[in-house]
Amino acid sequence: MSSSGDVQLVRATPGFRDLDPTVLEALLAATTKRQIDAGRTLFDAGQPFLDEVYIVRRGEIALQRANGRTETAAPGYLLGLSSYLGDSPYASSAIARKDTELLVIPASELRAAERREPTLFDAINRLIGNGLRARSVTAGLATGGLTQSAASIMSTPLSTCSSDANIREVLEAMLRDNVGSLVVVDTGDRLRGMVTFRTLAKRLAQAGVDAALEPAANALQPATTVAGDTPLWQAQDLQERERCKYLVVTDGGRPVGMLSQTDIVQELRAHQGGVYAPIGRAQSVEELAEYFLGIDSIAARALETNRRARVAVRILSETHLAIQRRCIELTLAELDGEGHGNPPIAYALIIMGSGGRREMMLDPDQDNGFILADHPETQAKQIDAWFEHFGDRLNINLDRVGYILCPGDIMARNPMYRKSLSAWKAQITRMTRLPNEKVARWSNIVFDFNAQFGDEALAHELRAHLNEQLQDNIGLLKFMMEDDAQGRAPINWFNQLVTTDRPDGMEVVDVKRNGMRIVANDARILALKSGIGVCNTTDRLDALVRAGVLSDDFGATVSAAYDELLDILLMHQLEQRRSGTPLDKEVAPQDLTAPAREALRVSMRAVKRFQERLQSELGGDYL
Repeated sequence: MSSSGDVQLVRATPGFRDLDPTVLEALLAATTKRQIDAGRTLFDAGQPFLDEVYIVRRGEIALQRANGRTETAAPGYLLGLSSYLGDSPYASSAIARKDTELLVIPASELRAAERREPTLFDAINRLIGNGLRARSVTAGLATGGLTQSAASIMSTPLSTCSSDANIREVLEAMLRDNVGSLVVVDTGDRLRGMVTFRTLAKRLAQAGVDAALEPAANALQPATTVAGDTPLWQAQDLQERERCKYLVVTDGGRPVGMLSQTDIVQELRAHQGGVYAPIGRAQSVEELAEYFLGIDSIAARALETNRRARVAVRILSETHLAIQRRCIELTLAELDGEGHGNPPIAYALIIMGSGGRREMMLDPDQDNGFILADHPETQAKQIDAWFEHFGDRLNINLDRVGYILCPGDIMARNPMYRKSLSAWKAQITRMTRLPNEKVARWSNIVFDFNAQFGDEALAHELRAHLNEQLQDNIGLLKFMMEDDAQGRAPINWFNQLVTTDRPDGMEVVDVKRNGMRIVANDARILALKSGIGVCNTTDRLDALVRAGVLSDDFGATVSAAYDELLDILLMHQLEQRRSGTPLDKEVAPQDLTAPAREALRVSMRAVKRFQERLQSELGGDYL
């Protein structure tokens, strides 16, 4: 049986701090107590999982890691959780430093509680996400802008208010200083917390609150702090871990500046090297081809500078798109020089698939099309002939640059992807009303469209029509879910990685097909179901959290897993380029470092959970 002290002890553990005490009481009711004498071993590294998770109730355990480091497990620490999550052998040895008392949770009880209590499921996901961030393959690769100190880019002077200021005074100060948050200090300039427009608005929305009389301290939220000499990569990690937008920078314990997520993003942009401007001045397709050949070094620099693969891939995608946009401009100039003139009507050149999501890797192919402004039927033949010529020339020029022709012919030169806005709308309406497997497969590519060039309003209008057609009409989404279910996360019932044997004898995991694509597909389906218009996978996950479709913890876990898979695949392909090996998406786990291999396994477990979540949402079965 558990005591109230045991409940408070577990709630003090970072992963379980937000759990309702009644949930913990029910879980701890199934625990037993176990004594372990000083110097005795609880488990050894490499030993099979004992089907138990332990909470240190009293005493101290030394965890001896494989890399030689030793950590201390003090009261409240959970032991064996990684092995529980993967049903895998222990990665460390656990030895009692002093006489220790443990609370023992049977693995079967913890799994049952996960299924029974959504908040516990979220807490476990939070721990998975924290573990992924801790294991990040690029955790030691911070260079460039991210090695600078927080103090070097913080906003100063710091906007503050006294703890006895009222809400009106605080709002006036925020508007005067053009800031989104204000640090609250006491008479000794010691940090009390902070207020933001959101916390102030939340307080003002309560009945009977007068802004001129209400103390701003009643809208206070805790402030997350960093020392001035903290490198930006650590500050960025802290923002993600604590899910906070602002960090208060301190010197000797006193607040001296503010560091926001925007500050870090702007600093990183300043260190990207200004590659876009020269691309925009290229005068020939051949010159663009040279920039395409240098895409590897851009990707490597972006990955080293940013540490987060999703940011590096976004930079890589923007570079690809800059090259392609310049190719479009040169193609239009060619046509005009040949006497074909300017486009006869407004249009949007759209990019689909990974380009539409801004998730392009080193060697993307072409997925593009035209949305043409509606026009009289009497002009249709002439207008289509002009855009057919434009599309054909553009696809050829992009291929010359390095973007190969789409094997499925999803390109602007294909009349199926070159039609008026009304024709696109009519096609989407038919597909949503009469869905089938072929339509679902097509939708999983085309629905990630974004305007690449031309009149963006046409793409926005088509997106709005798509979202409208899918409201309360999920038949197509179910077919898309079934198409997604053709790929499975390579995780068996014991949460171990499942590899595929290649003809050369290598055991590999297709990171894209069996990992990244599943997350992208599932995020797309849930986003479309919820009327969310963004296309980037991470942006979709964030939007799904804001919409309440996914919990904060589950969304953060899936996002961390997707980021880790992007990281592993990008590093794999960069190494292939360095060695002159043809690019693929198949990673051999045995070639990874131990931390990267574990990150791959835990990421795939999160992918499996996400796919199961989608199946539950749309009424399918995870077979």
